[in-house]
Amino acid sequence: MRNSQQYRYEERQRQDNAAAINVAQIVKVTAYDKNKQTVDVQPLVKRLENGTYQSQPPVLGVPIVCDLCAKYGKKVEYKEGDVGLIVFCDADIDKAVSDGTEGEPNTERNHSATDAVFIGGIRAGSAQDALPDGYAMGTKDGSVYLVIKETGLEILGDTKVEGDVEITGDVTITGNVSVTGNISVTGGITTTADVVAGGKSLMSHTHTSMTPGTPTSAPL
Repeated sequence: MRNSQQYRYEERQRQDNAAAINVAQIVKVTAYDKNKQTVDVQPLVKRLENGTYQSQPPVLGVPIVCDLCAKYGKKVEYKEGDVGLIVFCDADIDKAVSDGTEGEPNTERNHSATDAVFIGGIRAGSAQDALPDGYAMGTKDGSVYLVIKETGLEILGDTKVEGDVEITGDVTITGNVSVTGNISVTGGITTTADVVAGGKSLMSHTHTSMTPGTPTSAPL
């Protein structure tokens, strides 16, 4: 039967072994490589070493986990100070990341900082964003966003669209619309303001009679 001293020793050994295994860390971004889609990060939780808490070393060149498939992808531009999560993979991921094929790992390392991946987007502190409710993407101050709601799609901010656009349903636009090209309408056009075509106002232009002495007439 184990005595209390032996139990405490074994429990301490178990805790030390568990602490030595890297699983996940809350980190802050210190650098972002937009071409490689990697980040350098600094763990935010200090680690107990020799009786005192010490800062952990930075983790460099961490691949970013993002929505990506054969035809579609999503890209987020990270900035210094952004907070996220890194997860340490079970084995060496170098070959798997480099060519995306199954194979033997290059080394026998396990749960190494070299094999971390970055999962961003953890809100730290009390700061709140101004994005509306729904499935929203945009600036944190809410000045520009695209949001999907149960009632439809809502966009705020200047919008640039390249390519053909097909919309089924009613569209409400608040602001000016500039069109380069032709407009074809199968229904009517109603406006409470003037229409100017070729420099001629539909509301204020006049018609001059071909008969001398006949006054001009306003538009019908």
